[in-house]
This record gives sequence, structure tokens and C-alpha cells, in this order.
Amino acid sequence: MSSLGGLSTAKAAERLGITQVSVRQLVESGQLAVVGRVGRSILLDPASVERLSAVGTRRGRAWTAKTAWAALAMLSGQNPEWISSSEKSRLKSRLRQLDAAAVCALARHKDRTVRYRATVEARERLNDYLIASGAAAMRDEATAKKFGMVGGSGLAEGYVMAGDAKALADSLGLVEDPSGNAIIHEVELEQPFAEGRTPVAAIAVDLMGSLATRDRNAGRRIIEELLRG
Repeated sequence: MSSLGGLSTAKAAERLGITQVSVRQLVESGQLAVVGRVGRSILLDPASVERLSAVGTRRGRAWTAKTAWAALAMLSGQNPEWISSSEKSRLKSRLRQLDAAAVCALARHKDRTVRYRATVEARERLNDYLIASGAAAMRDEATAKKFGMVGGSGLAEGYVMAGDAKALADSLGLVEDPSGNAIIHEVELEQPFAEGRTPVAAIAVDLMGSLATRDRNAGRRIIEELLRG
């Protein structure tokens, strides 16, 4: 059943190839967004289902935010000083065993992501406050060249520190919307952004969460290259 623009847990389970119990677990973990209810049944945001379908629903414990950012920093050629030398060694060995889909799944707790609907003006203003990621990072010519993409995405996307998303939304008149054109990633760690930009591996992982096939393919390709590098 699909109603009011949402998908039932049964339809979501069918799309993802998992059980309805697993769908509810994904809702509880924040990986699937609820957009409404019909009686006692929940309705899920179709876009969140499609994003999860694109990257897969691998089971297993995700990395903590600290470990996820250490892994993405290492893949990006940075030295994650917020973990110990022994942790770096173990993480480096672990990364040798992974593919892009696994990295994306394991790093899913790296941030808290909130999606909003923004006017064109608000979206442009928002970009000035964000450390760009995903398709929005392609506004930088060197980044766009690395990913083989063109800048000028119709999205605002990037990182802020935890607690800043609501303040930005209030000041810019953003409306929370699971399918919105403004994506804000909140993080607890400042160190990965010490250079004033998002690590390239994080940009790639964020692209893998896009509904656009071109974006997903570009993100996956970069992660695979970094894993082999």
C-alpha cells in the first residue's frame, strides 16, 4: 500500500529485499524517514527508501562517528590524530578488506543528517554557512574535476557543528522535508574539517546517498580508487 506520498512498511520491505521487522529497525536507527501514519501503520518517505536501496542494507554494527571520520580521513590522505596509533593500524587493515558499499554502510553514523526545503535565495545563502559536500562540493573546480562532474548543483549540502542546523533553518526559513533540496550534516568532531573543507572520501560517501545515478556512481568510483590507493 502507498498513500499520501508515503510507502507502507510492506512496500519498503519489498523494495529493499528485507523483512518488515528489519524495516522498522531501520526506522528506529534513523536510516528511513517516517512521513505520516494511517491508523496504526507508519508511512515511509520514498526518497529515503530509494537512497537506502542504492547503497544497500548490509547488516553489522556501524562505526562510531569518531571511527567513521578516522576512516574517511585516512582514505583522504589525512592523519586522524583523534584516534590512537593502534586504532589507526587496525582501521587501516580493516579498510583493505572493504569495498565502497561497505564503507558507506559502516560510516552511516558519521553525522546527523537533516533535509529541508529551501527557496532559491535561502539555498544560496545556506551554502555560505556550510562546509560543502556531495553534489554541492562540485562548485569547487578541482573537486569537480576529480569526480568528473559539473558544478552548479541545485542542492545546498554540507557540514555544520552539532546544534547549528536548527538555528540555520530558523534564520533562513527552511522547512524540514525528507525530499528537500537542502541537506545539512551535523557533526561532533571539528578535526576532520581543520583544512576548511570536507575530506574527499566523505564527499564521495555523501554522493553515494544521492538519488541521482550519476552522483552515486561518481562517489562509488572515488571510494574504490581510494581503497586501492
